[in-house]
Amino acid sequence: MGIVSLAGAVFVGTSVGACGGETENPPATNEPDLTGVIYTGAATDEALEALLLAAPKTDAAQGVVVDTPAAGATLPKDVPPTIEWHVGGSSAAREPSAGERFVGAAKAIASFFGPREAWAHGAPVNGRAYLLVFSTPKSPELVRVFTTELSYTFDAASWTKLALTGEPVTLVVTNAIFEDNRVAQDGGPFTGEAVTFSIGP
Repeated sequence: MGIVSLAGAVFVGTSVGACGGETENPPATNEPDLTGVIYTGAATDEALEALLLAAPKTDAAQGVVVDTPAAGATLPKDVPPTIEWHVGGSSAAREPSAGERFVGAAKAIASFFGPREAWAHGAPVNGRAYLLVFSTPKSPELVRVFTTELSYTFDAASWTKLALTGEPVTLVVTNAIFEDNRVAQDGGPFTGEAVTFSIGP
C-alpha cells in the first residue's frame, strides 16, 4: 500500500508540474505586431491587421507603382521628402469620400504634433489602403506607414531615423481593397515592386 500511495503522489506531482509548465508558456497568438506604425488619411489599425493576416498576391494591374522617388535616386538628407505612387491598373484608384476627406484633414492637422496612433474605433476603411515598408539591410521594417492616400510626406523624426542609418533604403508598397476594415473578396493584398534609393550626406 505504501508503494502504491507513493506512486500516486509522484503521478499527481508530475501532472501538476506539467500543467504549471503550460501556464508559464502560453500558446503564441497570430496577431501581427503593429508597434510603431504611422497612420495617415482614414487608415485604421483593424484594417492593417486584416491586411497583414491575408496572403499577399502579385498582380501587375493591382500592384502599386512608386512615382517618387525613382529607383536609384539620391535624396537630400536635410529635406523630408514626399513619397508618391499610383496603382498599376487605371481603374484601381478610388476618390476618397467626403467623410474620409474630413477625417484625413483632421489627422493631417494632428500630424504636425508628431506620428499618431491609429484611430482604432473611427470610421472603418472602405476602398483602397496602402502599407509602405521602408527597410535597410540591417532593419527590415525600419519605418512603416499605413494610409488611404496616394502620397506620404515624412515627418522630421521618421526621416531622420532613415537618414541616420547611412544605408540604401528599400520601399515596398502593399495595398488592399477593404470593406468595413476587412479585405474584400479578390481585394488583395497586392504587393508592388520594390524601389531602392539612397539618402545623401
